[in-house]
Amino acid sequence: SVITEIGNYFRNEVGALVAANYPFVGESFNVTQAGIHADGAIKNEEIYNIFDTKKVLNRPLSVSVTDKSGLAGVALWVEQCLGTKEVDKGHEGVKNIFEDIQKLYGEGRTTAMSPEEMFELGKKHIPEFFADKTTCVVR
Repeated sequence: SVITEIGNYFRNEVGALVAANYPFVGESFNVTQAGIHADGAIKNEEIYNIFDTKKVLNRPLSVSVTDKSGLAGVALWVEQCLGTKEVDKGHEGVKNIFEDIQKLYGEGRTTAMSPEEMFELGKKHIPEFFADKTTCVVR
């Protein structure tokens, strides 16, 4: 995990630019946008990680939700936010979140959903799980 700490030190204390695509320390390391990858990770994370990145680097696999993330990407984001596997891609709330996201992209959106936007969609469509939360940091 010292590798992650060094990356954060350079970013936060030194003020150095750490490219998002740098292996192990970049912000995009271990982040997927593809629904098929999110679905595979939910079923068996070893398929996408040859070692336990959460344990070794303190960097769990995560998802950046876009129109390409699919139901599985939304479900993975919700799972990581809530810290539970009680909500899967078949959950009606996940389907409703996905529909709202698809509508936004259909109207011309081109950027990934922010954590704040995803949290608001979670509160809207799965209030029973988000009611006692005030924020969610997936990472």
